[in-house]
Amino acid sequence: MQTLVPVSGRNPNAHNATEIQAALSGLSGTRRWSFRYSLLDRDNRMLIEDMSNVIAGRVEQSWQSDIKRTATFTIQDTGLINFLTDRIMPRARLHLAPWGASDWVEWPLGVFMLNSPKRKADTTGLVTRDIVGYDALQQYAEDCPPGRYTVAKLANIVGAVSTLLGPYVSKVITPNSATLAAAKSWDPGVSRLRIINELLGMVNYNSLAFNETGQALVTPYVTPDKRTAEWTYADDDYGLLVPGMEQTLDLASIPNQVTCVVSNPDQAELVAIATNANPASITSTIRRGRVISDIRQEQDVPTLALLQAKANNYLAQASQVYESVDFDTGLNPLHSGNDVYRLKYGPLALNSPYVEQSWSMELKAGARMRHTARRVVQL
Repeated sequence: MQTLVPVSGRNPNAHNATEIQAALSGLSGTRRWSFRYSLLDRDNRMLIEDMSNVIAGRVEQSWQSDIKRTATFTIQDTGLINFLTDRIMPRARLHLAPWGASDWVEWPLGVFMLNSPKRKADTTGLVTRDIVGYDALQQYAEDCPPGRYTVAKLANIVGAVSTLLGPYVSKVITPNSATLAAAKSWDPGVSRLRIINELLGMVNYNSLAFNETGQALVTPYVTPDKRTAEWTYADDDYGLLVPGMEQTLDLASIPNQVTCVVSNPDQAELVAIATNANPASITSTIRRGRVISDIRQEQDVPTLALLQAKANNYLAQASQVYESVDFDTGLNPLHSGNDVYRLKYGPLALNSPYVEQSWSMELKAGARMRHTARRVVQL
């Protein structure tokens, strides 16, 4: 999540956290928003700080997607944009009382590569384009190394990711000393993004992401229970919550027995069964009065003890069910991706930390922000 207090030119009057929180929550008066758009070149250098031809915009973030941040823009076509190389950075500006010319703070919302749609003209002769924008993950999804790509034995894994990102990309990288035990190669036609994410998975890092200012993020995965909530959405004066929320917890297909089978021609068949017979678990065979099976064919498991350990692990994973919630708030440009926040909502008796999965917001004053978040429920 972005910091509540922007620095440098994004906070010209050095407003503090209390003032910004009050304005964001509407406690200092009606929330006043404006939005501006900057045109950047392919190296994220400023071409036009304030574009005057953007009519509307929308930004969406989906952490589980390969391309995590997308946007749509409606612009008046002036011929000044090079759709093959230029990028757009939208910014949300919150105006603070007494709403003078410099009484504002602002946050960037991403850097977006552009497509080049057809132009259209309305009955008044206004020529516009509806543009779809993608964060810089798109360029790695489209780029496949020529021939077979190989990372050598003993190569530093995070270092190999940095090499794949290239020298001209701004990066925020958490170092890791892990190296490849053996050389790893990928077939021709595999994208750089897939190679990068497979390497990151080897060291338990998050998949590649880009932040609001266009920097690549190479960071370790941290389980939600070990992270501190960065924000609180509550049905109170500060919470920004819009009344109404949808909660989903799908328990119907949760297995309560896992059977793992190894059946190879050159070894005796191995069968391991793990059963959830815990009376305290609402999905157990005891509580449900029936068995819901999950049969898994395994290979290269040499002993029954190892197979039983795998079956136990599969059952434990199956008992981690996600509860998801969908809700609306007022605009909140502090969000990045995969944020952790506490959600308090009296009508559904919610008071727990959740991890944001996706959000979307139309870039106009008075719009709402749509969120989908989830948490693990142990059954």
